[in-house]
Amino acid sequence: MRTIAVTSRYSQSGATAQQEPPAADAQRFQYTEIHMGVPVRITVSYSNQALVERAVKAAYKAIADLEQITSDYRPTSELMQLCAKPFGKPYIVSPTLYTILRKALEVAAVSKGAFDPTVGPYVQQWRETRKSGKLPSRQAMLSARDRVGYQHVILGDDDSSVILKRPGMLLDLGGIAKGSGIDAMSQGIRQFGIRSYLIEAGGDMFANGVKANGEAWKIQVGRKVVDLLGALSISGDASQFVTIGNRRYSHIIDPRTGLGMESPRHVAVRVSRSEDADCIATAACVLGPKAAGVLNALSQRCQIEFLDRSDVP
Repeated sequence: MRTIAVTSRYSQSGATAQQEPPAADAQRFQYTEIHMGVPVRITVSYSNQALVERAVKAAYKAIADLEQITSDYRPTSELMQLCAKPFGKPYIVSPTLYTILRKALEVAAVSKGAFDPTVGPYVQQWRETRKSGKLPSRQAMLSARDRVGYQHVILGDDDSSVILKRPGMLLDLGGIAKGSGIDAMSQGIRQFGIRSYLIEAGGDMFANGVKANGEAWKIQVGRKVVDLLGALSISGDASQFVTIGNRRYSHIIDPRTGLGMESPRHVAVRVSRSEDADCIATAACVLGPKAAGVLNALSQRCQIEFLDRSDVP
């Protein structure tokens, strides 16, 4: 397993993980709901079940609300409503969407487009490719390319306005929204005074405090079981890929080519906030181990691990 230690001066907002002991009479409670297309599991160490259930309800509402803002599958989402408006004009969006877009554009700029929230036209084409087993035509690729480019999204400095400068642009926040949702869930739980919990949503996880028995939360990274405090995001193509003409393409799109990545990579990112972990993992997966150091401007004390093929089950 190869590790790149990344540090920066970037100032983070929101809750960060703390190693707090559970109450002496703490019990283990676990809940699961489907959100953003994946099972989202919450495990809590606390003494009051009624309070836990209120906190869990608030957490699931937080991610459900955020999904309605950021989904690219729902025509009624705030994101898709923005994309449906005439291009070239400023539109006021919610503070939540504005903040996520600002972070996504920051990552896009630092990664020089390895992460790009305007990749929607390529994503649509690649979904069809995975179904049909055929690569997009040259004409289709050129048409999509004209509508992709983070430089064509302008955010207002004095208000929460967004301008999409080109017609047919389609934003896709799939590489950051789940992390944002976990951060929102964490805030929902913490407002009830609960400090020991684990949130798991596919390859994105966040742990605070410890388990009811006082031990650290444990999760699996590749073939290893490790302690977790803070955020972890695992990105790669271990199970989601398509083979076309003897070439293996990942479900992760390289925005610079419009195609699924051909170099199999598996990345684990640890940092304090899930939103950062999610987008950094996506960008690192596209950039590869030699170039991932450019991500050092994005988060404090971030650790990026590139897993060898032998490390992945």
